[in-house]
Amino acid sequence: MNGRRHQAAALFGGLAALALSAGCKHDSANARQDAGRVDGAGPLSDASMDTGPGQDASERDAASTDGGQVPLDECDLHEPDWVFCSGFEEGNKDIWDDYDGNPDETNLITEDPGPRGLSGNHVMRLRAPEGRGGADLVKVLPDTYDKLYVRWYIKYEDGFDFNARNHGGGLFGGARNDLGRSDYRPNGDDWFGAYMEYSTDEHRNQLYAYYRGMYMDCADPNGQCWGDVFPCTVDDGEVYCTNPAHRETVLPPKLETGRWYCVELMVDAGHPSADGSDATGAFDFWIDGEEIGPWTNLWLRITPNLKLTILWISLFHHAEHSVEGVMYDNVVVSKSRIGCL
Repeated sequence: MNGRRHQAAALFGGLAALALSAGCKHDSANARQDAGRVDGAGPLSDASMDTGPGQDASERDAASTDGGQVPLDECDLHEPDWVFCSGFEEGNKDIWDDYDGNPDETNLITEDPGPRGLSGNHVMRLRAPEGRGGADLVKVLPDTYDKLYVRWYIKYEDGFDFNARNHGGGLFGGARNDLGRSDYRPNGDDWFGAYMEYSTDEHRNQLYAYYRGMYMDCADPNGQCWGDVFPCTVDDGEVYCTNPAHRETVLPPKLETGRWYCVELMVDAGHPSADGSDATGAFDFWIDGEEIGPWTNLWLRITPNLKLTILWISLFHHAEHSVEGVMYDNVVVSKSRIGCL
């Protein structure tokens, strides 16, 4: 793969806390509510890409734990637009759909104060095995969707190597067996994906996407391609970033180890288009609430049957890398923007 184009994934997540009644014990397993089973009952949101979360941080802070009470998982908020939620307080990995069962050596639920600094909080730690390979979490969503948002918090462990080439996860549309495919342009009726990663030269987040209208790194315009990057910072339009609308207007912050980041990603499959001339697909992402996009009029599909189907949390390395990996917390998929806490 092209070294300038295939760079690391890193994403971010957060924690909202509520108070339990006074009689609950801090270590009671029964006090933890089942997360990840929120079925998003409402109709598809008409909110625009810059729509704020339904409940702001100050409102959620009013429900935060104090006086030694046990924090509830953010997932207990049961916002109507949410279609999936996990704060890793479930006590196991049963809500995820990975074929490999998420072994603890790569996917470990561990106690950590998380982005809100709460005692008794749990997070997911992903550490890729030595050499080429990765660790991931797969969630097949309860329905199919034309447009979705996902938010998570992420922390790079102390010692993480930002120079190691890798990819991350995000939102995927299509059949599960196509998840993780690369190196060619989708047909528009099979799959597309938009994933968060970081550049190894700048150590900044970027969105890495495969879709019908991709063009930035195509050795064969009718076949072999590697993912487009948003914002495109590889050059000033000579080879890769030939569409000025895809170049940077806002640069994401440089990443650091040992701190939590809130990452939000939006994918809109847009209007099905036969030739891309009337395509309305869009990507956008936010880091700690700062909007980096959007990128619009993208050609993602040729049929209305191709929809968003899967949440993919991933850390993948192409070669040697640090033992240290990433921690995730408070993952929410929603039909409207979630926002940071």
